[in-house]
Parts: sequence; structure tokens; C-alpha cells
Amino acid sequence: MSCSPKSQDLSTIDFNKSAETYLDGLSFSSKTEQKGHYEAVVNGEDASLNLVDKGEKSTNYVFMDEKNTTQLNYGGIPINDVMGAAISVYDNKIAFMRINPKNDQSFTLLDVLKKKLGNPTEIVKSENTPYDEIDKSQKLLLDKLPNETKKIKDDLDDYYITYPEHFIWSKGDIIYQLTFSPTGNYVSSQLVVISKKAFKDRIIMGYHAPDKDPVLAKYLN
Repeated sequence: MSCSPKSQDLSTIDFNKSAETYLDGLSFSSKTEQKGHYEAVVNGEDASLNLVDKGEKSTNYVFMDEKNTTQLNYGGIPINDVMGAAISVYDNKIAFMRINPKNDQSFTLLDVLKKKLGNPTEIVKSENTPYDEIDKSQKLLLDKLPNETKKIKDDLDDYYITYPEHFIWSKGDIIYQLTFSPTGNYVSSQLVVISKKAFKDRIIMGYHAPDKDPVLAKYLN
């Protein structure tokens, strides 16, 4: 009798339950144990990011390549096997996820999130991106999100485009951030889900300066 590999829909995760409920049985590319939180150290013109151990313990999982990413989906949406996904466990619970869907699934992912979470708490627009009429990704934004994407002419008769770059949902102790990146033929995207505790405790690289984050800082007050 053969055994089917485990499959995990990341949209169903309960962040109050044990991480083992979701991670046991999954294969991953790497697993690292982390002790401490991140602190920036500035020495003249040099700056570095160091781990400082104050008793924090977390575990970081990376899922890359098709054999690992095919186990995962988000609301049925497949994961990009090149960019993959990352999950961090803190206090025995999943506290962080970075998910890269397949390039042609960005707008579907937005629909899934709206169905799950409702309308975004905030939409952060891009600023003055030069308009390129042969750029397929810009056309996709104008066609798929006409209410949020605008083509604007400036005083010099040049056109630029403003589009929704970040969709933010603040739901209890969890923040969801969907970021759109026009990349020629596609609008690629990345979904970050982070607990406010993990953010405040600075255990996630890239989210180690919560009070200075230009997009998310306001949601920690």
C-alpha cells in the first residue's frame, strides 16, 4: 500500500494551535534553529544585523524546489517552486509565513484573501511608476484592478501609472501583507503573514525594526 504525501493548505492555519499540527509530515529544503532576536549594530559607516539571545527560540523552515513546494498551497493556489515559501515557528506556534504563488496567480490570490479576510484594512499605492504601453503587467493591472490602478498624465505630458502595491489586513494578532510587483509579462506577488508578537519581538529578518517599518508600524500600536 502506498502512502500519499501530505498536503497543506496554508490558508487554513490556526495561529493559536501547535505548529506540529501543520508541519509534521512535510518535507522541506532546510530547517534552522534560531536563538535570539535581531538588533542592528552601527559602527561609524558600517552597519550589521546581529542576533542577540535574550531567551527567544524560533525555528525557520524553507520550502524550495518542486518536490517541497507541491505539498503546499494557499487556498488552492500553487506555490512558485523557484521562490518557494518560508515558515517560522515561535512559542511552538506558526508566527510567520512568506509565500510566493505562481506568477499567474496573483489576482486569484487577492480574491482568495478578500473572501477569507474581507476588504483590506489598507491599500498602499505605488508612486509615479513610468507608464510603458508595451508592458503587459501594467496592462494587467489596468484591466484587473481598474478602480485601484490609474494612468495619469503629468505636467510634461508624460504618463505614469499608480497601482496597488500593498494590500494590508490587520486581523487580531495577525497581519497579512500582499505585495504586487509588475514584472513585464506578469504581476508577481508575495504574501507575508506575521504575528504581531513575532514582529514586536524582532525575531524575523526583514521585520526586525517594527517601529520603523514604513508600511506596517502603525498596526502594532
